[in-house]
Amino acid sequence: MGKSGSVIFGIIMVAVMFVIFPIVMDSAHTLQTDVEVQTEAAVVTGAGVTDADIVLTEALWDDDNTYVTSIVSDNVLDTPVAGVYTAGTTSLNVTGLAAADTRTLVLTYEYDGLTDYTGMGALVAVAPLLLFLAVIGAVVGGLYVSFKG
Repeated sequence: MGKSGSVIFGIIMVAVMFVIFPIVMDSAHTLQTDVEVQTEAAVVTGAGVTDADIVLTEALWDDDNTYVTSIVSDNVLDTPVAGVYTAGTTSLNVTGLAAADTRTLVLTYEYDGLTDYTGMGALVAVAPLLLFLAVIGAVVGGLYVSFKG
């Protein structure tokens, strides 16, 4: 392969890496987290109250309520939404509940799956970047050797 063929091949390899990188990042997130399904009885008391605080069995991933993937209520009038999450007490405020009543909520959320493995969370988080840099370095190094030689 000539020098121009090597450059074209190198550019194609870099483009492929940019396409594959998000897939690797998503896989890293899947390695870092586990999914918890928790069933709780939620009681809404008082007129005009449309929320309830649920204490989670595991702390939400990144202390962020966007990792609550679903909330299902057995009350058809409810439209439950994950509200404010308090990390210190691992409690999640669920809003969008109908009038004062007792209902069962089923919460599905992501939490840190690598807590028991000290240091693994950071390693899994940085591994895709190291892999990406290594492949880019190999492609650039290969182009340099082909031009020099």
